[in-house]
Amino acid sequence: MVADIGDINVNLYDLKDTCRRIRKGYRKIVATGCIPLTMDPLQGLCCTSLYGPVGLIHVDAHADTSDVVLGEKIGHGTPFRRCVEEGLLDCKRVVQIGLRGTGYSPDSYEWSRA
Repeated sequence: MVADIGDINVNLYDLKDTCRRIRKGYRKIVATGCIPLTMDPLQGLCCTSLYGPVGLIHVDAHADTSDVVLGEKIGHGTPFRRCVEEGLLDCKRVVQIGLRGTGYSPDSYEWSRA
């Protein structure tokens, strides 16, 4: 059975707080015996501690694998690099589709190829 159980309230201005909120919400969901299927990769990645490394289908114009964006290591352009560093992604099960946009530096694309 699949059901839309609604959204989890996030903090658009604080990614760390958003991950805390998502983890809290997913813990409640998982406690009921439900296995979440999410369309938002951030939500899934914030909760990998519940399941171990996850696969990812990421559809976006940007890879989001920069090391630092505007002086911040945790931000909208860095989540997948942080997830790889923390062992949250199973890189053999990661696909990025639609990449076309520029990055903040060539580093993010070079790092992804390494």
